[in-house]
Amino acid sequence: MIPPGIIRGALLILLAVVLALCLLIVGNRLVRSHRESRRERIVAPVRGSLLQLLCAEEDEQTELLNRLAETDRRTWAALEPTLAALLGKVAGGARTALIRLYELRGAAVDAVADLSSRSAARRGRAAQVLGQLSHRPAAPSLCRLLADHDPEVRLAATRALGRCGGPEAVPYLLESLHGARAVPPAAVIRALISLEPEAQRSVAAGLEHPQPLARAVAIEVLGATGVVSRTSEIARALREDPQIEVRVKAARALGRLGMPEGLEPLLAAVRPGQPVALRMVGAGALGALGAVAATGPLTELLGDPDRHVAATAARALLQLGPEGRAELQAAADDPSGGPAAAQARAVLAESAVGAARHDVRAEVAL
Repeated sequence: MIPPGIIRGALLILLAVVLALCLLIVGNRLVRSHRESRRERIVAPVRGSLLQLLCAEEDEQTELLNRLAETDRRTWAALEPTLAALLGKVAGGARTALIRLYELRGAAVDAVADLSSRSAARRGRAAQVLGQLSHRPAAPSLCRLLADHDPEVRLAATRALGRCGGPEAVPYLLESLHGARAVPPAAVIRALISLEPEAQRSVAAGLEHPQPLARAVAIEVLGATGVVSRTSEIARALREDPQIEVRVKAARALGRLGMPEGLEPLLAAVRPGQPVALRMVGAGALGALGAVAATGPLTELLGDPDRHVAATAARALLQLGPEGRAELQAAADDPSGGPAAAQARAVLAESAVGAARHDVRAEVAL
């Protein structure tokens, strides 16, 4: 049995720890509040000029730009977080004015220098600003940051390259998917999709990358950006790539691209014997492709032993228009019943409910 004295001591220690944590939290909040209040006081004299700049016509901006660009170092340091936040929210003339202000102040040059700072926070902040400014000369330095030891800095550099990078950034972004300092694929995909159309040729080169993940990402980007000129290469990846992940991405991309060359590879992908994940995605892609020639093969899949494949094929038939719906109705009315009839009835009922809801919303809107 534990002596009462030890229990009381443990409770007192626990109470002291809780109190210390509470004091720490309160102290941190007070410090943040003090810093924010101090920053607001410093920025107050120039806030009016900033608001005028955002609303001014182009021929009225020069004086305001000069006034803000000539602020002292302390005021600029307090104002800069507000400017960075505004860059991500405004567009048109207001955004152009903010970029001109950064240029007049020489802040872009300072941010490029900060990419080499020992402080991870400063490196990440600099990458964010350069991305928001779409500062193309910073792209080579940002590419180097893709291997930074800090994961947040790597993410900031990836996002920035999506805004200011060009074709030369594509190989670096694809390489950043691998190794101990890898960047999450979702971030790389968003960056590649954001690049200018001229970069898509470099993205297509990723179809021959030795790493499966790089090939999969390249295919997803080409499908999302609608690069129909690469349909045949993506179809070849669907047929021949040794990695199932790459083949699944290729099937989905062919559905998005909507080109006739995708039909035969997708029909082959849904045949029995192929991996279930590929057959399921392939069936959905056939529906997205909208090829009436896929009606028969998709109808055959209604009775597939795998219910996920069968359900996907049923929904794909709906996407094929009157021909697909007619096949579903025929399957649903089949007196012999069976799994195919059940799948057809379920999807038709789901479609009817969706149509009814749409009609109700339309009536409410009127």
